[in-house]
Amino acid sequence: MTGDQSRKLLVGDRVCWGEQFGTVTEKNWAGVTIKWDNSKEQSIIHNDMVPVEYVPMKLV
Repeated sequence: MTGDQSRKLLVGDRVCWGEQFGTVTEKNWAGVTIKWDNSKEQSIIHNDMVPVEYVPMKLV
């Protein structure tokens, strides 16, 4: 996703990076924090979200 798309994410949105799924837990002006299902938490700057994709809730 682009930086602009990342800025539109909401807390609770589901995302994936390859086969790894996670949930957006924080969002601020610089980026988002994602709690990955494997229990790791990661903060990512909006413009570095290129490999991350939004997952519609109905697919999870």
